[in-house]
Amino acid sequence: MTWQWAGPIVLAAALAVLTPRILRALPAPSDEPDSDPYGPLATAWFALTAFALMAVAGLLVVWLVPGQTLAWVGLSTFAMLAAMIDARTEYLPKRLIQACWLTTAAGVVASAALAGDWQLLVRSAVGALAVTSLFWLFWRIGGGFGFGDVRLAPVIGATAASVSWTMLAGALLFGGIVGVLWGVIWRALGRGRAFPYGPALVAGPYLALLLNGLLR
Repeated sequence: MTWQWAGPIVLAAALAVLTPRILRALPAPSDEPDSDPYGPLATAWFALTAFALMAVAGLLVVWLVPGQTLAWVGLSTFAMLAAMIDARTEYLPKRLIQACWLTTAAGVVASAALAGDWQLLVRSAVGALAVTSLFWLFWRIGGGFGFGDVRLAPVIGATAASVSWTMLAGALLFGGIVGVLWGVIWRALGRGRAFPYGPALVAGPYLALLLNGLLR
């Protein structure tokens, strides 16, 4: 249906217009309360890039899993914006991640209700818990993850598991591969051991979704 294809574009455009205001309103990270890492990103170029990435992500979902677009809205919008911010600042803003939680939870419930598929809801809940537990463990033992990645983990788990367990496994696999490659490049550029993992986390489900669609 036409509205399904127009929806992601309209939503991405609306959030892109609000992006500069969102960036200026975000509070400073708790470990640097006097800094302003987000304000300098409030440019037309950053907003345009956000629009492009959010629109492409949303359209990919409509193309490959049209019945579950609502379950992916949080990942395609607020999580995508958070990943862009992480790539530039090495911070995943807590308030954006909280918006992801709410949007994803509402989208998963709506998708399950519209499809009459309550197993989708169960899968998403278990996926969120499993991925969060995994990333909390990595964070706890000092695996190089920040707590922002732990906060983002339930969104990845709930969204990917809404499709299938195979999709969840693929999302983690591809996210890990992208993360390793990104980490190697990051260190080769002399940027230090720690690197922003949020972009890899968000990319994982879309790469798994694309591969699944190409293999069908």
